Amino acid sequence: MKKILPLEPKHIPDSLALFNQGVVSLDEWELLTQGAYSHNSLLSYRNDWHVFADFCHGQGVTAVPCAITTLRRFAELAAQHRKISVIRRVVVTVGLVHRLHQQRDPSKHREVKYAMARLLQAKLPESKEATPFHAQHMIQLNEQLAGSQRLQDLRDRLVWSLSYEGLLKRSELAALTTDDLITQGTQTFIIVRDQRVALSEQTAMLVAQWLDKTGMNHGPLLRRINKHGHLGETVLDPSSIYRIFRRASRLLGESVTFSGQSPRVGASRALANKGMTIKQIQHLGRWKSPAMPAQYVGNTIASEQAKARYRHKKLTE
Repeated sequence: MKKILPLEPKHIPDSLALFNQGVVSLDEWELLTQGAYSHNSLLSYRNDWHVFADFCHGQGVTAVPCAITTLRRFAELAAQHRKISVIRRVVVTVGLVHRLHQQRDPSKHREVKYAMARLLQAKLPESKEATPFHAQHMIQLNEQLAGSQRLQDLRDRLVWSLSYEGLLKRSELAALTTDDLITQGTQTFIIVRDQRVALSEQTAMLVAQWLDKTGMNHGPLLRRINKHGHLGETVLDPSSIYRIFRRASRLLGESVTFSGQSPRVGASRALANKGMTIKQIQHLGRWKSPAMPAQYVGNTIASEQAKARYRHKKLTE
């Protein structure tokens, strides 16, 4: 997209008068933005500006230039009946109009940014935390299926064990290949996003049994198994992993339902009980923010603070 230049000083007074009226035609918007936007984008700009200008008229203030408190107040009042995405779009439009009229952009002021961050946090619904999958669940499942000769049972035991010990997301589990397995002496590792994860002796034995029984030596480590019990070439996708954890709930007779996120919750709590810090757990689980591990281990204050910092960062980017 070509760079949009501000209006020349001689054209600014007339344009300010037009935009302060509130109703600006698409032709005027196209002229102001120098043909840089599509018809639909111009429609959005026109509608958003009309909403903001109406608010300013009701407050008895100018829409451009507008005071920092005016834009903040607009966002706070609009949040009572509008989606945060709509409010954010209006704020962006206000900023654009000010910049193209060579006025200071109120949308960039920290007071407006902080207000938007607060509104975003208030609008977001509370996340429903996954049911923890603990080491004891994994032990019980291994004991229950230890004598089975079915390929599916061996694979599912491997899924549960790898997910728990590696704090793996479903996508990370599905992405594992035979090349991600490393053995050094008596220790077996998996490589996840360039991070080396040590496996327990029991899980390493499951890996060895799986490779021996399937005969695989390349490609995806975990694969689909058809209704006849035959191994396929297709990688085990995240939805299949979800069903494997649902199966764990049924086998254990649990009233709760596990999901692909459950082992990360359970493992995080176990690590915290061993004395690990939130930062250490964040590193082991490859989280970008400490918010989720803090939430998983019950440190709600740290979790909310981290979430607020992350949202504010995304909002101001």
